[in-house]
Amino acid sequence: MKFLWSGGSSLGGRRYNEDRVLMLHSREAVLLAVADGMGGHLHGELASQMVIDTLSHLFALAARPRLADPARFLQDALHEVQHALVRLALSRRFPEVPSTTVVAALVQDEKLYCAWAGDSRLYLLEHGAVSWRTQDHSTVQRLLDRGLISEDEALVHPERNRIYSCLGGTDSPLIGQAGPLSLSAGSTLLLCSDGVWSQMREHELVRALSARALTQVVPALLQVAERRGGASSDNLSVAAMTLLPASRSGAGVVDSQDAPEIPDAMMAALESEMMASGRSLL
Repeated sequence: MKFLWSGGSSLGGRRYNEDRVLMLHSREAVLLAVADGMGGHLHGELASQMVIDTLSHLFALAARPRLADPARFLQDALHEVQHALVRLALSRRFPEVPSTTVVAALVQDEKLYCAWAGDSRLYLLEHGAVSWRTQDHSTVQRLLDRGLISEDEALVHPERNRIYSCLGGTDSPLIGQAGPLSLSAGSTLLLCSDGVWSQMREHELVRALSARALTQVVPALLQVAERRGGASSDNLSVAAMTLLPASRSGAGVVDSQDAPEIPDAMMAALESEMMASGRSLL
């Protein structure tokens, strides 16, 4: 599998960056994720980092080099993050469980699998248009689905930041899932936190991603979204990937076959670390 990818994160107008971005690949699979630690709650950065750490460890253990069941992997991994956050809160006697939104994507055999909780989004762009995107677990999305407000009204709705699912917290998360969705050369995935998509219309994202290389587009998206957000801009994060033909070569092209094999000794160390931290092995 050959592809281009790029990712980045920006502080925005906040004192701390509670967003986290993950981009990994084995010889036959690619994993992307964006986690947005929830502001207004304690230790949002711990929750988003737990997403990255858990997904990284489990992917290394399971993608050798391919995943037996990508959809099940994502579902189980996000539930494992939920359990780990509850254990973390109990062990450190936090007054509440740290919380984060998340969107994660797996690409294998030219198929996309996606799982998410909250309002971090994935856009699938094909042939110059958004062919699919995740549906936010938010009050505003419910109003949109019922036809009670327009897209323009959603952007300024007073409850636009209210979500009803996340990882962490006291309730079991509602995890959205999709896939397998067929991909082809030219298919582009854009994962981003609400700090980005809340400042950009879909047609702007499509135009930007259709015009330039991802290594140029991702920094530009972050800059534009931050500028539009002003002094109160949220943290902003993006992970993006474009699938390429097998014949493509050149600067920036990633060939998944170049991924190194993980030595057995390192695998044993990863397994020991997971067990020592109280996390299960999927």
